This record gives sequence, C-alpha cells and structure tokens, in this order.
Amino acid sequence: MAPRGPLARRVRRLALGCVPAGRGVDTVERVSRLLVLLVVLLSVPVALTVGTVVRSDLAAMAAAQAEERTRVTAVATADAVAPRDAPPRLRVPVPARWTSPAGTPATGAVPASPHTRAGDTLTLWTTADGRRADEPISPAEVRRSTLVLVVVGWAGGLGTVVLLHAALCRLLERQRDRYWTREWARVEPTWSRRVP
Repeated sequence: MAPRGPLARRVRRLALGCVPAGRGVDTVERVSRLLVLLVVLLSVPVALTVGTVVRSDLAAMAAAQAEERTRVTAVATADAVAPRDAPPRLRVPVPARWTSPAGTPATGAVPASPHTRAGDTLTLWTTADGRRADEPISPAEVRRSTLVLVVVGWAGGLGTVVLLHAALCRLLERQRDRYWTREWARVEPTWSRRVP
C-alpha cells in the first residue's frame, strides 16, 4: 500500500512529476529529476569528507609552517617613505636588520607602518636561515579556508547539476512542443470539421 498524506504526495510529485509516464521525454525528465535528487542527497556526505581532508591538509601545512618559522624582532634602519596622508593600515617596505634564529645577522625590507622611523622595532617571521617569511597559517585561517573551499565547491557542483537539469528540461520541453504541434496538425482538421 502506497503511503498517503501531504508529505508523501509532495515527495512523489518531486520525484515523479505531475503527470504519469507516457512519452519517452517524460521518462527522461523523471530520471533526470531523480538523479538530481540523488546528487543533492549524496553531495552532503561527500562535501563533509572533502572538508575533513582539506582541513587536515591545511592543519598539517600550518603545523609545518609554525615549526619552521620563527618570530623575531627587527630594528628599522631608515625612516619609512610614504605620503604624509597615508592611512595607518598601509604597509610600506622599510629597510631593517635582525638576528636569525641561528644567530647570524640579516637585513632586508620589512613591511611596516608609513610612520615608522629609524630605530623603531618591528616584528617579523623568518625561516631558520634568517630569510623573511610570511606568518604561519593560524587555526582560524585553517577553519575559514576549509569552510570557503568546501562551500564554494559544494555550491558550484550543485549549481552545475541543477543547470544541466534545467537545460535538459528545456530541450525536452521543446521536443514536447514539437510533438504537440504535429499531433494538433493531425487532429485539428477533424475537430474543426474541415476534413474533406
């Protein structure tokens, strides 16, 4: 016995459509609709699995960066060169010197505030040999990057599937229109009593 009730009717209508199977185009549309539903349902566990893998890879990268990079203090050797009205969040390269984790002196350009003066201290991240490096990825950046990558990938995949289904439905609708036009051309003379 088939389940009854409004929810059962909605599920059946979503899966099977409004009309009973008759033509091949109806069956193709019904199968396409079921495939879209299946992809939507299966995409959630796939996205969660991909998210877990991406998160573990990013966390491993962050751990490796944190292990190989060291935070050091540098001293600016010259004033920053920037326009007077430069916003304080702007970063300009300032020549500076620092000591590497291995104890050797190093020099280079360090991004700093436009109001930095010679002798000011700056904080930067370096590799073991004293070369300047970017700050290691933080746990918050790992979570944010994972979320963005998974959501964009999941939405892009679902969007592609839905667009393909919509394109298929459009083609099937054109085929239905041609079928109805042929049938009407065959039946209309009989209904309008123009049959010779």
